[in-house]
Amino acid sequence: MNDFNFIIPLRKDAGDITGIASTSSVDRDDERMSEKALADMIDGIKREGINLFGNHEHNWENTLGVVKDANLSGSQVLVKIGLDDPITNPKVPMLLNKLKRGIKLGLSVGGNVKSFKWEYDKAVGKKIKVLDSVEIYEVSVVGIPSNKDSFLTIPQAIAKSARLPELKKCFNCNTKTEKENCPICLTKL
Repeated sequence: MNDFNFIIPLRKDAGDITGIASTSSVDRDDERMSEKALADMIDGIKREGINLFGNHEHNWENTLGVVKDANLSGSQVLVKIGLDDPITNPKVPMLLNKLKRGIKLGLSVGGNVKSFKWEYDKAVGKKIKVLDSVEIYEVSVVGIPSNKDSFLTIPQAIAKSARLPELKKCFNCNTKTEKENCPICLTKL
């Protein structure tokens, strides 16, 4: 007999995630964005639409979503990101799983520096490059961002809908686990 089954997955929207794409703080490369450069980024995101990639790898299969909106809050560029379909893009559930488990992931911007200047920064005690005008091409999820203040967050509603097990934190060694006993120090949780 020639039996067969069709499996038709239900489409489930992964939702939006948010993050800080850039700030005016001095980064690990001794550079900082001016207020004008931050405004340029926001304008580019709103005007052009910017893709979200993984690790600045710009192949089409490395897209994770699209940066849907950006706003300036103080000296931070806050972004709202619409994720790709988690059923057809296996990297999206991986990303959500890492965020749900408390793994800190950063955001990094890629683009073209149109103008810059050098200035002495008293806080770091040396000359730094101040980026005055930029053209943004993309935003990427990275393990360690150049700007230590740029990170990705997951809203509570998405965390709950991801249906991942709740993690308990071991009061003895701070390990996070879904088990009843800590896998590191074996403390009962």
